[in-house]
Amino acid sequence: MMSRKRNIVCSLFVMLLTMSSCSWLDVSPSNEVNEEDMFSKGDGYRNALNGLYLKLSESSFYGRNLSWGFIEVLGQQYLTDFMERTSTYYKAAGYKYDDADVKSVISGFWSTAYNGIAGCNHLIFKVSEADLSVFQEREMERNMIWGEALALRALFHFDIMRLFAPSMETDDGKKYIPYVDSYPVISTTYYTNTEILKKIESDLLQARDLVAKCDIEEHPEWMETSYRMFARGMSSELPEEVFFAYRGYRMNYYAITALLARVYLWEKEYKKAFDCAEAVVKATHNDRLLFGFVGSSELGGDVKDSESLIFTVSNETLTDDFKPFITSDSKTRFLFSGSSIFEGSQEDQRGSSSMIGNQESVQYSKKYTLAEGTDGYDMIPVIRLSEMYYIMAEYYARNANFIEAGKMLDAVRSARGIISNPSNIISLDDFISKLLKEIRKELIGEGQLYFQYKRLNNNSFADGVKFVFDRPENEEI
Repeated sequence: MMSRKRNIVCSLFVMLLTMSSCSWLDVSPSNEVNEEDMFSKGDGYRNALNGLYLKLSESSFYGRNLSWGFIEVLGQQYLTDFMERTSTYYKAAGYKYDDADVKSVISGFWSTAYNGIAGCNHLIFKVSEADLSVFQEREMERNMIWGEALALRALFHFDIMRLFAPSMETDDGKKYIPYVDSYPVISTTYYTNTEILKKIESDLLQARDLVAKCDIEEHPEWMETSYRMFARGMSSELPEEVFFAYRGYRMNYYAITALLARVYLWEKEYKKAFDCAEAVVKATHNDRLLFGFVGSSELGGDVKDSESLIFTVSNETLTDDFKPFITSDSKTRFLFSGSSIFEGSQEDQRGSSSMIGNQESVQYSKKYTLAEGTDGYDMIPVIRLSEMYYIMAEYYARNANFIEAGKMLDAVRSARGIISNPSNIISLDDFISKLLKEIRKELIGEGQLYFQYKRLNNNSFADGVKFVFDRPENEEI
């Protein structure tokens, strides 16, 4: 089954993305790839889109550094006592952004994202002009490809903004990054945070409308967990083409809605964020919720909680990539104090032996240690249901409705086994403190904690923390 899923990634468009001659925005095909032939059939558009997802899952982005690697180090999830002093990650934990090794990782974020954005723009340009007859599923397929490309463009831009620009709490009105939305690129324009966020919002709203034809109107059953994450279900309802399977690995309708919630929260548009998050939480098909939580007693058998995953990327070498960072004789290991993170709770299944392993009286996450070929071994979560509850909770807390805010936090906590110790929020500051603790427990290894600290301008977790990267010195946009 995993080989079928892997077949959705084609090398043709990867060639287009990697053969840029002088700029990260230059993806004009070389003579080795006949662009006209590539886009003369629907498969060319499919391959181009799948190449974008492959770009997203590179180790320089969600494949490692924007998930369980570099960005988690910045969030102080791991103990530096187990990192070699000369390692990139040890230096990153001290926010030594001027170090050559750290600069290389930071440059990788920029180059990967803008190279991916160039690919998005190329595909958007081609699909927007394509005749419906090219596509096997006609309008549904064209809209899906177009919408996903728009959503990926927004995601790449949003992550670059979160890395290279200040949060809205400390926004100074300066222009930090360009929003590139044209192909071919003649020139680029830098924008303020507010302008960037509006462009992201516009792309996501258009993208959601486009993918709705597939995910809402024609095939809502494909969004159920068994179809969405594992391409399993009633054979009569499964898509005939693997390209339409595994919608949880794609920027589906609800992934776009959830990303909108994240964007609105960053923008401090708390009511809009709440509305999007609630729409995901309450999403149903045939009167059944599309997203939920695996039972706390079953979490050890589904360490990534596939029921709650809204969008994930695939990295088929994930287990091998992660293993060196938890091997006992490795010089740099990603270990943490389980008793500190999970506060000694005997109920919280996230801190149980089925979820974390022991090494030298400290712990490591088992999220990325699944044997190759088992269900979910390749999944790196990008957006999950618990984040939607946290967004809803923050809306309530900022409106002084601390009872409802506590209920939202406890919805996740109870799903993880905590039933005897409710949150009992008493103030906004109390809520923020408890929210950050819950995010640290729930999303460990998923790269979100650092961004939450930054969004809230909370620097209490580390000395000398720096929230804004300098643009790479070799940046050529």
